[in-house]
Amino acid sequence: EQGQWKGKIVRAELYELQHADLGRKYAEKDRRSLDPPPVVALRLSEITPMGQWAFQENEILDYSNVEIIGVLCAAELIPVIESRSSGQLLPTSRTSTVHSHSNPYSDGDCRMPTEVRDLSSGGNARIPSSEIARLTANVLVGSKVVQPHLVELDGEKRLVFVFSDLAVKNLGLFRLRYKCFDLVSAVPGTDAKIQAECTGGNFRIFSTKEFPGLQVSTNLTKILSAQGVSLNIRNSERRHKRRKVS
Repeated sequence: EQGQWKGKIVRAELYELQHADLGRKYAEKDRRSLDPPPVVALRLSEITPMGQWAFQENEILDYSNVEIIGVLCAAELIPVIESRSSGQLLPTSRTSTVHSHSNPYSDGDCRMPTEVRDLSSGGNARIPSSEIARLTANVLVGSKVVQPHLVELDGEKRLVFVFSDLAVKNLGLFRLRYKCFDLVSAVPGTDAKIQAECTGGNFRIFSTKEFPGLQVSTNLTKILSAQGVSLNIRNSERRHKRRKVS
């Protein structure tokens, strides 16, 4: 490791504070971002060896001293398979918990599917989620890589990544997978390693005709906006007006 973490053992974790609920299918002339804007928090803990097999882990409490230049978070699009007969979500194979930190802003579990079922092959074939993300790279448009913001939430300083400019070209149910990189800490001549990753909650993309409209901005969105994060704020619900068929 180079940069601010040189000589230290630091564990990074991502957890989703807020996931999008819905979006309208992307169109070049009428682009609408996912709503509410996805928000991911970065948690850093320093590991101190206490012997041959023991160690002590302490979260870094003052994130204002963390150098955020070169710290980036990327979003990838993962389709969620639905059962047409029952309308239920099919399991995404094995999952591994990335972070169990509870937070008051989201019901996302930040569980990362290692594989996604391919129903076209009778349910037996499995496609790695990394390959799924590559195949859907052009389906997700907008600012897919963002820098962190230092904000105050619940009286504590936190580093959060806000994805306020994402849209999806296809209809259906999706979720985002987030990956955090630290470019400055990377060893020169090597690729930046993924420091942490997690997968967020589900959201649905509607056609323009079926889009139900936008809800009032969430409390978290308003808090972030008040602290300087560039976000659109709605204080009233905006229902989509459907044209009457004569």
